[in-house]
Amino acid sequence: MKITNVILFTSALLVSACGSKNSAQPYVAKKGKTPTHSQADFPYIEAFHSGMRYKIKGDVDAAIVAFTKCLDIKQNDDAVYFALSQLYQEKKNSTLAIQMMTKAAELDPKNIWYTEELAVLYYDNQQFEKAVPFFKKLVDKQPTNLAWLYGYGDCLLRTGKVNESIQVLNKAEDVMGKNPSLSLEKYNLYMNLKKDKEAVAELESILKVYPDEPQVIATLVDHYFKRNEIDKGVVFLKELVKADPENGRAHLTLGEIYRHNGKIADAFKEYNAAFKCQDIDIDTKMSLMINLQETPHATSKEAMDLADLMIIQHPNEAKSHSIKGDLLVMLEKEEEALRSYQTALTFDKKQFPIWNQVLILEYQIGLWEELYNDSKSCLEYFSTMPIVYLLNGVSANLLKKPTQAVESLSVGKSLLVGDKRMEAEFYGQLGESYFQLKEIDSAKMFYKEAIQKDPESNLLKNNFAYRLATSKTEMELAMSLINQAITRSPSQANYYDTRGWIYFQQGKFDNALTDFMKALELEPKNATYLEHIGDALIKSNQKDKAIEKWEEAVINGSKSETIQRKIVTKTYHEE
Repeated sequence: MKITNVILFTSALLVSACGSKNSAQPYVAKKGKTPTHSQADFPYIEAFHSGMRYKIKGDVDAAIVAFTKCLDIKQNDDAVYFALSQLYQEKKNSTLAIQMMTKAAELDPKNIWYTEELAVLYYDNQQFEKAVPFFKKLVDKQPTNLAWLYGYGDCLLRTGKVNESIQVLNKAEDVMGKNPSLSLEKYNLYMNLKKDKEAVAELESILKVYPDEPQVIATLVDHYFKRNEIDKGVVFLKELVKADPENGRAHLTLGEIYRHNGKIADAFKEYNAAFKCQDIDIDTKMSLMINLQETPHATSKEAMDLADLMIIQHPNEAKSHSIKGDLLVMLEKEEEALRSYQTALTFDKKQFPIWNQVLILEYQIGLWEELYNDSKSCLEYFSTMPIVYLLNGVSANLLKKPTQAVESLSVGKSLLVGDKRMEAEFYGQLGESYFQLKEIDSAKMFYKEAIQKDPESNLLKNNFAYRLATSKTEMELAMSLINQAITRSPSQANYYDTRGWIYFQQGKFDNALTDFMKALELEPKNATYLEHIGDALIKSNQKDKAIEKWEEAVINGSKSETIQRKIVTKTYHEE
């Protein structure tokens, strides 16, 4: 049998109220009587035993048939009615369950368990008026039974008899002495009567006897917070984390208050304590960490310590590693962030935001082989994401795999809907691919289409101008495009390098050298600009200076395929 207790209205955020459960007692034959049975009793006994066997097996319908047969033979056995009531409860037939239990109680009015069953049946069916006399009988019998007292008090409350409900609990307190559960119930009843002062006084009085009772303290925290009396609430919240150090939600709440008040060290101390509590799951920790990312404290050592603690506690959760990656990105530690995201992917490959971070970081760091392979892997899970096809195409172009780039870019472009800027990126990369394939007309067509879709893109104009210069075609258009880009972004080093390259292809080496030097001034030690300066110098018959710049380019990490030949032969070689 299930007994429904009154729910304690303590803070849902901070504590959980504990319920109780009583079980009905089995029928016991009365002492002092030795049952005697005649031959005429055997059909009844057989039906009763049959009913018990079916009941034990869980065959409710067959058990009901057997016990009903018992009633056809004899109508004065309370055990049969009790058994039928239980069976009808299993069938969710509360009307028949109550009828059967009422009959059992009438046949054996001294059986306290029948009284309890009726009280609970009426309570569960929200017939509180009818439940009241049965709970009263129970409480009169056992005034120290908290479950019965709560049931009685709650029924009185639900029938509008709040003061009587309080009197019941006061009577219980007279019998049992001060008890936190009773005080919490009285608090709830006073609050129903809108008697806030009496409600708080009740909790404060019990704290004098039980100063470290978490449920009582938590209820006071909740009480004051709901009324926006934050200072009073914080006083009790501090007491709560002392009384219940495993209450992670209390630590989190106190931490948020400290952070709001600028007490950052105290806040992180509470966050750390909260993370170590069992009641704080990984999603709650993630919510806090995401919230922290929007504050100036996201890049602090304390925030990183929390991220490391998450990894220790949840080493096989992608969320732990991805949140650390987020913090490392904010600290501009791209390579460490990339490793964190890659670890996250080993535990969950179906989270696109993690894939996206991996691919973007590989692009920013310049890990073209990794970007090419990882973008292909990502497409196995997210085959409809245009950005992944674009990054795959970009990396394929940079790895000089134009055929693969065209294939990927064509699919990705077909998936776009209404995004002109990204569409322009696809057309620009297709232009790159076709320049590599030496299909110059197609390359120019795609680049012109790209600029038409995004005429404000300096990057597209720069790239197209550089490609035109390299293929020595439409040089006037190339110069026009790069001058537009420089006018709009005069501090962009690679735009000067591109214009220098156009001059170089036109044989205007002094002009080229000026622009290459300007690019290097804006971005010192750039290997590409150093090599181009060497190229312009060698064309201007300044061989020693040219070799010096080429060697400097090598020192600064040049990946040029021809630079070593230039140094050895002391002459210019095209890529």
